[in-house]
Amino acid sequence: MHFTLFNLYPMSKIFRKVRQSLLKENKFSQYFLYAIGEIVLVVIGILLALQINTWNENKERKNEEEKLLSALIEDFNENKKRIAEAIRKEEDMINMSRSLIGAMQSDFNEVDSDSIRFWVASGAKSWWRAEFVTGTYDAIVNSGKIEIIENDELKRLLSQFTADIDSGFEDHDESMSYLIEMNKISAEVAPAIIHDTQREQLGILANEDFDSSIEKLLNNDAYLGLLISKTWLERTRIGYQQKVQGYIDQIIRICQSELTE
Repeated sequence: MHFTLFNLYPMSKIFRKVRQSLLKENKFSQYFLYAIGEIVLVVIGILLALQINTWNENKERKNEEEKLLSALIEDFNENKKRIAEAIRKEEDMINMSRSLIGAMQSDFNEVDSDSIRFWVASGAKSWWRAEFVTGTYDAIVNSGKIEIIENDELKRLLSQFTADIDSGFEDHDESMSYLIEMNKISAEVAPAIIHDTQREQLGILANEDFDSSIEKLLNNDAYLGLLISKTWLERTRIGYQQKVQGYIDQIIRICQSELTE
């Protein structure tokens, strides 16, 4: 509820009647004292109305902030799950890629062919990135309500998080370009390196010269060079995503802290 000067109108009618009565009775000294008292009461009423309005506005602002904080917690809890899963898959991918690199740089004849196929399909040919939920923050910014959030550190972290996911993953495109080139090189031996389940689902006949196809790929220096570059870059990507993971944890912690105050 918002109070205005119009709420004082009934009271002003009473004050006017009293003043008129005092004038009729020629009680001028009492009239002036009463007029002063009336002014004081009106000022007090205005100040009280302003204070109540301010209190109501602050309460509405706080309620809206709490809704935004709750929505941010929901979004960033989901982001926490997504980035943890992406990092886990990337780490598995790196381990398998390193095993494949080791096989290519040594006597790969001693390595089980099924292992090589697995390392190629699940390691070298894999690529992961977390897709983040930013709906609440985007809505806050687009609606101009960012100032409703009072915690300056939270606003800074939200801005940093958004900036990093918008422009901070420069290595994504480079890593993907390596993968594209590797897929071009391995395309002619694809029937030999895909999983049996994939071959069955696609109706691909097994390559009779299986070992020869695997050997051809493992002897390809260009493929090895691209694999090494991609694997190294993936380590950088993990480090960067772990940094973003830290932002997520801090954002959730601050939001929860603000709600409990």
